[in-house]
Amino acid sequence: MKTLIAKPVVNNQFWIVTDGHQKVGNIIASGSEYEVKLNGEKTHFKTTKSIQKTTHIEFQKNRTSVTEKQLPFAAYPTDGTPFNSILDIKRRLHLFTTSEKSKCYHAAGWFAVNQGSEYEPVFCPKYIFIQRYMYKGPFKTETEAKNMINT
Repeated sequence: MKTLIAKPVVNNQFWIVTDGHQKVGNIIASGSEYEVKLNGEKTHFKTTKSIQKTTHIEFQKNRTSVTEKQLPFAAYPTDGTPFNSILDIKRRLHLFTTSEKSKCYHAAGWFAVNQGSEYEPVFCPKYIFIQRYMYKGPFKTETEAKNMINT
């Protein structure tokens, strides 16, 4: 018997069953049981493991994992895992903290910051530097920041 694939549509609640090319049915979690509809026939099961054993349906994992967590404004690089991401709408900057409990925000990307007589490239500067000093950016690469300084 050919193995069918159950692709999640709503996590742990609704799956579309395919034969690899076409839809052949679906699975709905309702209360304490699962209803499997294949070729117009309905069957009820208590667990997803019993579905797998009886019907040869393989459940596909949800595509988003913890490591692939999507950031709301991930256009510019950061130097680690950002926590507490926010957007400074006025300056159009992605701000983040480096740990969950941190209160110090950093700006994502490369910047050309003027901290004296000339601009210097800085990666993910503290937000307070952006507020205090003149800057250009953000940029996606250090080369872009250096090119802005040289022009």
